[in-house]
Amino acid sequence: MKFALFKQKIQAYSLHSGFLVFVMYFFLASAGWVQAADTQIAFESTRSRHGIVEIYLMDPDGEQIRQITDEPKYDGEPAWSPDGKRITFVSYRDLKELPEHRVIRGDIYVMNADGSNPINLTQSPERPAGVSSWSPDRKQIAFTSGELFNDDILTNSDIWVMDTDGANPRNRTNHEAQDQTPDWSPDGLRIAFTSDRDRNWEIYLMNADGTNLINLTNHPARDGRPDWSPDGQQIAFTSDREGDGNTEVYVMNADGTNPINLTNHPARDDRPDWSPDGQQIAFSTTRDRKDDEDKNVEIYVMNANGTNPINLTNHPAWDSSPSWGSVRPLGVSSKKKLATLWGKVKRSNTYGIR
Repeated sequence: MKFALFKQKIQAYSLHSGFLVFVMYFFLASAGWVQAADTQIAFESTRSRHGIVEIYLMDPDGEQIRQITDEPKYDGEPAWSPDGKRITFVSYRDLKELPEHRVIRGDIYVMNADGSNPINLTQSPERPAGVSSWSPDRKQIAFTSGELFNDDILTNSDIWVMDTDGANPRNRTNHEAQDQTPDWSPDGLRIAFTSDRDRNWEIYLMNADGTNLINLTNHPARDGRPDWSPDGQQIAFTSDREGDGNTEVYVMNADGTNPINLTNHPARDDRPDWSPDGQQIAFSTTRDRKDDEDKNVEIYVMNANGTNPINLTNHPAWDSSPSWGSVRPLGVSSKKKLATLWGKVKRSNTYGIR
């Protein structure tokens, strides 16, 4: 009798364990699907009712597009916070008059991921700001800040860092050149940015405190808009080094070696942004324009090696500046508090005049 009871317990335990193994195997095998389901892409678009640039969200497959800002003045350049709860962006909404030309002339705002509770962080009309990037620990925000020359042209811009409530702004580059489009490294130790301090647009790297400046690209072509891979091993960027005056999306090692053209297309491809799992790169492109007068810009996604480009937005409006972030952490925990997180949140979006 005792043996039979023991045998039943063994069988029940084996069945229960087998089911657990199956569930865990299915769960792990579906990690890629979970990653996609748990991320969103923020982007700017002119598809709004008043035709002004506003911020939208969409799923990684281009579905479920929804507008989250609605102002009669420019809202653009979205950048996800590492925890997926907030988005920083550039807005002209506090300007009394819009500039005649589209330039970086706004303030850095932060809002909840659903667009609620927008707060002006910079509040600095004498030094208009643009392009933000969160530190991985969510304690600081790097951004571009410059002076106005002839009222509407941004000049002498620098990379600044502030606390996430806008307090304690510090100039990290402090140079007469134009320094812009900062992107914080995943380890929080370094910031990549674009500069014309060598009389040519290059990508530089510095420590987060502004020390140890290094020219990563050092190429006669125009290189800009750096974006770190989630593992910190590579940097995607934009360059026209093919010699045809057209920009392409490149990737290089974090030390500047081994640059590779990923897009290699006659259209203009730029503003790359890595997926949180490092498997794909979203970017802006003009490859669907029908003629020179067509202002259509689309957001595509491709594999990290440049293969399988797919149009996500497919709309006649201007869709650009993708920022790919995780919306919420996904964990599996037991009584021993073991947790697993798929995908590494890394947000930065890059934008600049070059």
